[in-house]
Amino acid sequence: MAKKVGQRKPERRPRKITSRLGVKISRHILEIQHRFGSGCEPLFVNPCGRRLSVSEIGSGLKHELGEAGIDRPNQVSILLRHHLGQSLADQGTPADMIAELLGHNSTVAARAYVTATPNIARIKEKALGKSPAYQRIMRSLLTGKIVKRRDTAPEAAVRGVIDTQYIGDIGACALPVHTHCPYNPIYACYTCKKFHPFADGRHEQVKDALQREAQRFIDMAEQAGDLSQNRPLAQHQITILAVSTTIERCRQHTEGAADDAV
Repeated sequence: MAKKVGQRKPERRPRKITSRLGVKISRHILEIQHRFGSGCEPLFVNPCGRRLSVSEIGSGLKHELGEAGIDRPNQVSILLRHHLGQSLADQGTPADMIAELLGHNSTVAARAYVTATPNIARIKEKALGKSPAYQRIMRSLLTGKIVKRRDTAPEAAVRGVIDTQYIGDIGACALPVHTHCPYNPIYACYTCKKFHPFADGRHEQVKDALQREAQRFIDMAEQAGDLSQNRPLAQHQITILAVSTTIERCRQHTEGAADDAV
């Protein structure tokens, strides 16, 4: 039963439950029916098999909480609801879904949970490859050496598609020419030692395309309430950071070559 704004009477609403909880409820029903007969339908009964009223169930819960040392059970239930709402918001759950799970017909309270959480920004920042901590980690995931385009064979050039955009002129693959690479071109290249980036390659174009694709994934994940546990976002995070590292290495390589020429 859930309270709704503008309604005096509680509304009975269907609820989705996990399969794990469903198994526990099924076992509970079987145990009750084993004790009081197959015709016993209530979930909560007294020692005689009679259905407990709502007030009796509430009294029983308060007694159990009192035995656990909780003197203010009403406050505990409110805190549990707040914790549920905030935890869902921290995971990127949309406001309308939070409101549904809390039994509200308004998203006002749910939007407050979403606004209050700082974790969404951190999740997005990591997915877009802008986190300084993750940039430090990416230093160990470098490609092969920086090369010039004119020093590589044309057939070794790497090309691919990101976010429906065809991109080439980024580097060369050190695998034999007729060897098939099992990995996705461009996505896997920037964390592969056999990939030799061009000093003047289109790495910024790759980064922009990856960030657009990551943003689209973020938008879709937010709508699905699956922002924190999303493998494609984690994969994009690593790739974008690797591209950023390569851009910085290419810049340093070009500046070093210019200094040597002087």
